[in-house]
Amino acid sequence: MRGRFGSLHGSMSRQPLRLAALFAGALLGVLSVAPTARAQEPYGAGESEAVQPIRNRFWQGQVGLRSTFVTDPGFDPFANDNLLTTFSLGVSRTVFQQDAFSLAPGLFWDYGGRSATARGQATSLATHRLGLALEGRYHFAPWGYGLVRVTPAALHQSAELKDPLAAAPFVSRAWTFALDASAGAAFLIGPHTSTSAAPVRWWLATEGGYGYASATSLLMRPDLDSDDPRRTGNLDLGRVALGGPFFRIYGSMTF
Repeated sequence: MRGRFGSLHGSMSRQPLRLAALFAGALLGVLSVAPTARAQEPYGAGESEAVQPIRNRFWQGQVGLRSTFVTDPGFDPFANDNLLTTFSLGVSRTVFQQDAFSLAPGLFWDYGGRSATARGQATSLATHRLGLALEGRYHFAPWGYGLVRVTPAALHQSAELKDPLAAAPFVSRAWTFALDASAGAAFLIGPHTSTSAAPVRWWLATEGGYGYASATSLLMRPDLDSDDPRRTGNLDLGRVALGGPFFRIYGSMTF
């Protein structure tokens, strides 16, 4: 997409530019309105101050997937590889804008887990991540922006091991601190209008970075009521830290 728009921007004539862009948009079935040469100019070049906030200031809702490469040995009983993939939701709002730069705090929720066997017994690990992000953006063109994000978060881990000979499954639940630092880019799918005629726009974005998570204990206790007469000893699987490099891809809607 970026190469297509870059080549269109260098065209000598505006009318052939519009015809070619409209034809390409019809073939792809994505672009509802072809971008004009003015719409592809950098911010601040021939634009009025009334138009810029429409592009740089918006609410954004996100839906995507995140994959973290966890190398901590404590993760081994719950997965046969190092990937922890989670479903991701987020919402953010631009609160500051200066020329092509903007800041957008947001709230994010990730949920996912893994399951495997340890010593022939079924194991599972489920995670919830609640994060408060601060995202900086550089809008290099009307159809794209770069981003950097720092996200402190609370991470909830719920581990379970099922022993057929035990009175109840062994469980371990804990909250821990997590911190993400990432960078990425977002590209406009459409529509490619530079005015408020299209208040809702659709984006595709990717980001990568590193996520830190403090280690938590995997001292697992039988999931029994306190007054249950059946008694079973605890099971200690050590500690686990679910940090590591991560990659995230998501679609978003802005308005």
